[in-house]
Amino acid sequence: MLFELFLALGIISMASFIGVFSLAINKKNLSSILEYLVAFAVGALLGDVFIHLIPELAEEGLGTELSLAMILGIVVFFVLEKLIHWHHHHNVNHSHCESFSYMIILGDSLHNFLDGMMLAGAFIASPVLGASTALAILFHEVPQEIGDFAVLVRGCFCTKKALLFNFISSLTAFLGAIVVLVLQNSLGGISGLVTAFTIGSFLYIAGTDLLPELHKTKQLRKTTMYLIFLMLGVGIMYALTLLE
Repeated sequence: MLFELFLALGIISMASFIGVFSLAINKKNLSSILEYLVAFAVGALLGDVFIHLIPELAEEGLGTELSLAMILGIVVFFVLEKLIHWHHHHNVNHSHCESFSYMIILGDSLHNFLDGMMLAGAFIASPVLGASTALAILFHEVPQEIGDFAVLVRGCFCTKKALLFNFISSLTAFLGAIVVLVLQNSLGGISGLVTAFTIGSFLYIAGTDLLPELHKTKQLRKTTMYLIFLMLGVGIMYALTLLE
């Protein structure tokens, strides 16, 4: 379980370097790629919640404690969104770009720390649950990392410095995972609480952060493609159940 967990964390952390590829893509093509990635991420997040995470908790019995953990997941990510909202990266005030850039790094570090906690809790529950959660995190992390990189470069950071700080912030996911592993050894049943927290955070990210982006277009063709990519994300999550 530890090997799979840290391998998944390593792959997700490498997503911090994906921003550099955005430099080689023109703005219009990059926007289209991100739109479809967002649609896929919505499907992956919702699929993980309703196909993997909730059924896993239902086997243990859903009680008030777990419901409160779900609400906590929503509240924590609401606060994170107020610190740094990747949709609004283009509104950087260049006179305060350096402080704003460090705020982005701080917010992203906390976000990644929580991702590490969620991923560790999922792998503790089951390898398949861990794999599905890793995919869901990865596909919503990619657009975010591209956004983070773009604002850091547009701000006060050179390309190398932006990549370095993005990567350092991604490593906090390992710290989050270690915290859960240590607590798991001393406090039984924590994986259920982490799973419930994950459900709340995934529902918040998909419902308030990503889905509204898909409503910005009025084009039938784009809407149809969004739906296809969304269902593809759900389908992959369902396909993972066949491995159980």
